[in-house]
Amino acid sequence: MKSNLHSKLYRLVGGLEVIVGICILVAVAAATFGLIADIHIPTIVSSPESLQAYLTTAMTIIIGVEFVKMIFSYNINTVIEVLMLAVARQMVVTHTSPVENLITIVSVSLLFAIRKFLYVPQLDQNKHDTHGSLLPHFVRRALHLDEQKEPEADLGKEESSTHVTQ
Repeated sequence: MKSNLHSKLYRLVGGLEVIVGICILVAVAAATFGLIADIHIPTIVSSPESLQAYLTTAMTIIIGVEFVKMIFSYNINTVIEVLMLAVARQMVVTHTSPVENLITIVSVSLLFAIRKFLYVPQLDQNKHDTHGSLLPHFVRRALHLDEQKEPEADLGKEESSTHVTQ
């Protein structure tokens, strides 16, 4: 009973996650079309404020795309990428003091160091309960991964057909 309730709640949360991701994706797509429609090169060239507003919108869209990737990927690397973009956006878009710039640069450097030296890809490869989440289930079905055997399941078994018969 408890595991059935847990499974239903997990599916509900997975469904809500997909819905939120789709909503964010629609908003990002609308903002992208707005950004394209808003290109007015003479204004951007003549006014630094216009360029800064344009860059702000562009960086926000990029962070939105990365955020959607983070929602659907279940990957630590994507989280670090989103954090790096958010910190870099803050530095590019806002007028900050030299101390704040230094803190931002140190933050981005730390994120790069974490990604380079502390990131363990095997942590992302652990088996999640993909049956409870909607998107990974659809992806698995599309890639026909449900039909493939798991390599861990065959570790204890002896292979009976190690030779090729003609």
